[in-house]
Amino acid sequence: MSDRITKLQRWLDLVACLASRRFPMTFDEIREHVPAYTLGPDASETERESVRRMFERDKDELRALGIPIETVDYSVDVEKQRGYRLQKRNFHLPYLRLLGEERAAAAGGGSPGARGAGRGAASGDFELTRHEAGAALSGLREVADVPAHPLAPHARSAFRKLSFDLDLDIAGDGAVVFARDPEAVATHETLQRLAESVLARKAVSFDYHGMQRDARSHRRVDPYGLVFQHGRWYLVGHDGERQDVRMFRVGRMSDVQPNRARPSTPDFEVPPDFSLQDYGGRRAWEMEGEQQAAAVEATVLFRFPRSLWAERNAYGSLVEEGDDGSQLRLFRVRRADPFLRWVLSLAPDARVEAPAELRQAFDALVAAVAARYDEVDR
Repeated sequence: MSDRITKLQRWLDLVACLASRRFPMTFDEIREHVPAYTLGPDASETERESVRRMFERDKDELRALGIPIETVDYSVDVEKQRGYRLQKRNFHLPYLRLLGEERAAAAGGGSPGARGAGRGAASGDFELTRHEAGAALSGLREVADVPAHPLAPHARSAFRKLSFDLDLDIAGDGAVVFARDPEAVATHETLQRLAESVLARKAVSFDYHGMQRDARSHRRVDPYGLVFQHGRWYLVGHDGERQDVRMFRVGRMSDVQPNRARPSTPDFEVPPDFSLQDYGGRRAWEMEGEQQAAAVEATVLFRFPRSLWAERNAYGSLVEEGDDGSQLRLFRVRRADPFLRWVLSLAPDARVEAPAELRQAFDALVAAVAARYDEVDR
C-alpha cells in the first residue's frame, strides 16, 4: 500500500472501479483494482484490517458527499456474499439537449419530463426548450445572489455547470431584487451544523427560546431532519429530556454544539417508522408546542363564500353544510394561539363554535383587538 496516494486519488480510484462494473464487487475484488487497498502476499492480519477500515471510511464519506454506493447481499452457488455497486443511472447526470425552435414548437410546450419519454430518454439526454433553460439560469442566479440563502452555494455550482454549455444571454438581464431576512443571515452557520449532524447522526445540544413560556432552556436532541415551511427552518428530532419527537425553530436556537465524541460513529438510529414528510406542510396550529398536548377538536363556522375558499384549500374537514352555503368545519388543534389568530384574520366570515373554552378565548381575543383599535381612534 503506497503512502503517496492521496485520499482524493483513492476516492477517484474507488469510484472508477465501481462505475466500470455492472455487477456488485466484493471487498476482495475491489482490493485488486484500487491501488491504495492493494496488499502484498505477506501482509499481516492487522494490515488487512486497517485497509478494510480505510475502505469503510471512504465508502461512508463518499456516500455523505452524494455518491450512491450500494451495499448488496447476494448468493453465488448457495454461498452468501456481500458486494458493493455504483449504478450508472444513479450516478451519471443526463446530458442536456437544448431544443431548436422547430422541435420546441413540436413539443407543444410540454414539461421536460413529459418530453423525456421521446428520443431524449432513449439516448439518455434531458431535453429543454430555450425558454426553460433561460428560466432555470435566471432562477439559479437569483438564489445564488442571495448571500443568506441556505442553497446559495448549490445554486452557484448548478449555475456554473449549466452556463458551461448554455448561452448566458438566454437568462435575461433582469435585476435581482430581494430583502435579506435577518433570521436567515443569523441562522446560516447554525443550519450548516445541524445539516452535518443530521447526515452524521450525531446528537446536538443547544439553548432554545420557547415562545409559550418566553424562557430559555437547554436541550439535547437526536436530529432526524430539517424542514422548511412558512418561510422558516425547523429541526425535527428526538428530545432526550421529554422522550418524544419535537420540532424546533432554528431561528430560536443559540450555541448549537454537535457531539464531537467519536465523530465517525453515529449516536442514534432514526426509527424505521419515522417520516420527515409527516412534519412538512403543517400549519402553525398543528405543530407541537414546548409542552406536548393532545390535539383538541375545534369547529369553525365559515360563511358563504368563504366556505368555498376553506373547502377548496382543504382547511379542516366538513361537518355540516347550511342551506345558505355556510359550512361547519372540523380542525385538530395543538396550539390554540396561532389558530385563534388565524380565524380572527378571516373575520367576519369565520368564527369559532366549539369547544366552549376555545370559543371563549376567541371572543376574548376579538374584544381585546377591538379595544386596542378603540384606543387608537381616540
